[in-house]
Amino acid sequence: MKPALIVHGGSGSVPPNADERQAACERAADSAWALLQRGASALDAVEEALRRLEDEPVLNAGTGSDLQADGVIRMDVSLMAWDGRAGAVAQVPGLKNPVRLARYILEQETHVMLSGQEALQLGLRVGLEPAAAATPAKVTYWREHLDAAGQRLDYVAMAAGWKRDNAARLGTVGCVALDAEGRLAAGTSTGGTALCYPGRVGDTAVIGAGTYCTRLAGVSMTGLGERMLVLLSAKRFCDRVQEGLAVDRAARAVLEELSHLTPGVAGLIGINVNGGIVSMHDTPFMVTSERPS
Repeated sequence: MKPALIVHGGSGSVPPNADERQAACERAADSAWALLQRGASALDAVEEALRRLEDEPVLNAGTGSDLQADGVIRMDVSLMAWDGRAGAVAQVPGLKNPVRLARYILEQETHVMLSGQEALQLGLRVGLEPAAAATPAKVTYWREHLDAAGQRLDYVAMAAGWKRDNAARLGTVGCVALDAEGRLAAGTSTGGTALCYPGRVGDTAVIGAGTYCTRLAGVSMTGLGERMLVLLSAKRFCDRVQEGLAVDRAARAVLEELSHLTPGVAGLIGINVNGGIVSMHDTPFMVTSERPS
C-alpha cells in the first residue's frame, strides 16, 4: 500500500494572507509525510500534522486560536483511527497542542471526550505544555470586532450578527492519512468561531460531525460547524463511501446536503483505503496540501 496524506488549513472567505496559510499547510504536510515515509502509522502522521498546524500563528487552532466573546481561547479537537478508536477534547483552554490530549484519550480506550477545565487539568497532569497568551493579531482582531452585543454577551443580538457573517467566520485545520499498512486516520483541530458565545462547541470535537474514520475512508470537515453537527456530515461521508461511492462523489453528496441548510459554508478533505484523495469546498476559499503531490 502506498501512503497518502492531505491537510487543510480551513475554509471561508478569501483571506489577505492566503500565501502564508498555504505555506503553513505545506510545512505540516512535509513533517507528517516524512513520518509516513519512515513507516509510521497514519494516526502518528495525523497527530504530527495537527500539532504542526496548531503551532502556526496564522491558522485558527492552537497557538493561532481565535478568542471567544469574553476574550478567552477555548479549543476543540478530535482524532479517530481506522479501528474505531477515538479521542476528543471540547472547549479546553490553556494547552499549546490540544491534539496531544486527544491522542492520550484515544489511547486510553475508556472515554472519548473530555471538556473544559477538567480536560486542561488532565493535560497538565500528564505533562503537556501549557499555552502562551493569544497572539497579538488575534487579540487585535477581538478588540476591533467586539461590538456592544458581544460586550454584554447578548446572545440574541450576537446570533443575529453571526448569521449575517457566516462565510467570514470559518476556520479549522485538519488532516487525513493512509499508511503503508492500509490503515487510515483523521483529525480536526480548531480555535472555534471568533467572538462567539463563551462555551460554543462546533463540529470539530464531535466524532461523526467534524471527524470520522473507518477501515474504508477518513474525513476532516471545515466550515460552519452548527450545520455539520445536525447532519453528522463526517459520518455521512464515510457512509457514502461504504455504500460504494468514490470519494469525490461522496464529498459532493455531503456538501449538497449541507447546502440545503446553508449554502456556501463548508469544505472537507478525505482519503479512501485505496489512496483516493478528495478536497472539495463550496466556500470562496480553502487551503490544502497533499502528499504525494
